[in-house]
Amino acid sequence: MVRRLGAAIVLVLAALSGPAWADDEAEVEITIEPKNHVSFGMGYGGPLGGAASFELLHGLGADVKEDPTRVKAIVGALLQLHAGTGGGKLSLGVGGHAHVKTEDFKGTAAAALKLSLARTWHSSIDSGGDGTYLGPEVELSVMHVAVDLGVLFRLHGSGAPGTLFSWGLGVRLP
Repeated sequence: MVRRLGAAIVLVLAALSGPAWADDEAEVEITIEPKNHVSFGMGYGGPLGGAASFELLHGLGADVKEDPTRVKAIVGALLQLHAGTGGGKLSLGVGGHAHVKTEDFKGTAAAALKLSLARTWHSSIDSGGDGTYLGPEVELSVMHVAVDLGVLFRLHGSGAPGTLFSWGLGVRLP
C-alpha cells in the first residue's frame, strides 16, 4: 500500500511540474528510486515537555527537474523517536518530505500521519502521573518549523488522565 501511495504522489508531483513534456523545447528530467531520509528535531509540547526527536523515512523518492524548478521528494514508511523531559514517544506511520526550489519558493515541506505510543512520568506538563498512551497524530512542517497535533488515550497508569491532547512546536533539520 505504501508503494502504491508513493507512486501516486510521485505521479502527482510530475503532473504538477507543468505540461512541459508536451512542449518540444522544454526539458523535464524525472528520476524515481527507493530512498531513505533522516531528520532530527527539537521542540516543546505536551505531554513530553522539551524534547529531541529522530525520524527515519523509508520509501519512494522522486527528483523532478525542469529549469528553474526542482523538487526532490520522498514518501513512505515513517519511524520517529522522541525523548523529552516529561516522557518518551515512539511513532509509526506514513509521511512525506520535499525540498522545493522554484522561482517563488525555496525550502522544505513535510507531512506525516502516525500512530504514537507515549510514556509519561510525574514531571509531564499534561499528566498527573505515570501513564502509557496510544493514539493518532498528524505533523506538518514548512521551512523547518514543525507543528504536531493528536489525541492520546490511556492504556495504563494510575493517577493519569484518560485522554491527553498531544501537541508540539519545534524545528526539524534538515
